[in-house]
Amino acid sequence: MSTMTRQVVYVVPDVTEPSGGVRAMYRHAELAERTGFDAKVWHFAEGFQVGWFTSTAKVISGETCELGPDDLLVVPEVMVLDGFDPAPGVRKVVYNQNHYYTYDNFTGTDYPAWKPAPQVWAGSEVSVKVLGALHPKLKVQLVPYVIDTELYRFAEERKRKIVLLPRKRPREAAVLTTLFRNDKRFADVEVVSLDDVTEQKIADELADASVFIGLGRDEGFGLPVAEALAAGCVVIGYPAGGGAELFKAPGTHAVEDADVLTIVEKAAAVFAQEPSIEERRTYRAWVQEHYSEDSLVKHLQAAVTAAARTKTKGGIARHPLSQVVTPEADPATDQLERSLQFADEQKAARERAESVATGLEDALGKALAELEESRRREYVVAQELHDLKNEYTELAKAAERLTALDEATTLLAEYARDNDRLNRRLDEEIREHQHWRTTLQDKIADLERSTSWRVTAPLRKATGVIKGGRNA
Repeated sequence: MSTMTRQVVYVVPDVTEPSGGVRAMYRHAELAERTGFDAKVWHFAEGFQVGWFTSTAKVISGETCELGPDDLLVVPEVMVLDGFDPAPGVRKVVYNQNHYYTYDNFTGTDYPAWKPAPQVWAGSEVSVKVLGALHPKLKVQLVPYVIDTELYRFAEERKRKIVLLPRKRPREAAVLTTLFRNDKRFADVEVVSLDDVTEQKIADELADASVFIGLGRDEGFGLPVAEALAAGCVVIGYPAGGGAELFKAPGTHAVEDADVLTIVEKAAAVFAQEPSIEERRTYRAWVQEHYSEDSLVKHLQAAVTAAARTKTKGGIARHPLSQVVTPEADPATDQLERSLQFADEQKAARERAESVATGLEDALGKALAELEESRRREYVVAQELHDLKNEYTELAKAAERLTALDEATTLLAEYARDNDRLNRRLDEEIREHQHWRTTLQDKIADLERSTSWRVTAPLRKATGVIKGGRNA
């Protein structure tokens, strides 16, 4: 059979709630059809339709599908069932979009126990590595996602708006919404929480938003992050495993799991200094470069070509959902009800897993709260230590001033003592001088009273000189 007629049939679960995995398989089928393959999406329930996005992919339905030796059956990882080969003798691929879901419905050791052995397609670099380690005997190839940049458009005018999708972390989303509401820095910021809405609604809200909060959990890739970047949003959130490659893009801020306070702080920093339109264009350009239609077509053609090397005879494929419904022929509505029941069971299993994760998240939240309180106490102690250091510096300066004052006081005291000694000596000199003068005056007076002129004449002459030059 030529390449133009080779069938590529994608088995898709009948789920009505938004699912990135279902949407990705429809996108694959659309591009494979445009590339030249006879690509189809296969649902179990007759007349089943997804309602939350539109697609041009061909859709078939029913319990069985006949496939030839050149055809290829693509089965999602969640529909690999214990003890069930969906198409013995048919060329098959497990399209694993989330390595964390690999064993949702398989508990055996010989994964997946199909004949012939399938190849494995993975949607992210991390998934390729993990699945290569999980299945060393199976060939694992990267078949990347494509982001519809026409749907996820770019608006020139941006609003002060935060968008988040609460589906995988509803409790955390509620906490974040309240944190934003209680913080005055976000008083003029609109917070939009989108749950169970159409793809178009998500695209419309992202187009002019400023920030997208990535609340992924156990991600194989994380399509919403790529779509938000294509719309020009700053992305703050959790890589959550397979999303690590997306946080290499400009405009992304990875945060440790469940660290809601850091998310708030990073969002506040973005609104305090919002990136320019030119910067936001680089986010979109990065997505267009890495997740374009051309890139997917190139990888898809290589993956199908590699799978075609397995020689088969073809055969009848049975939809995996046929294993969870009654064998008798049910009306279409009953089939739909049963397939939806399977989807509900899958959802319940995920919710149980998320509940366990939430318990761990709550424990981590308490630990983070204790760490935050410890940091607060550490900050208070550090502030007190800082204040003490300042007080010590001021005291040291005061001590220096006191020391200088003491030295000056000592010098003044020594000066006062020396001055006192000088004053006492001067007083003694003055007293001695006065005593000498008084004695001399007394002697002169005695001589002046002498009766012997001749004897006293020389003395009178000397006295006159002393008294002012009088002659005898």
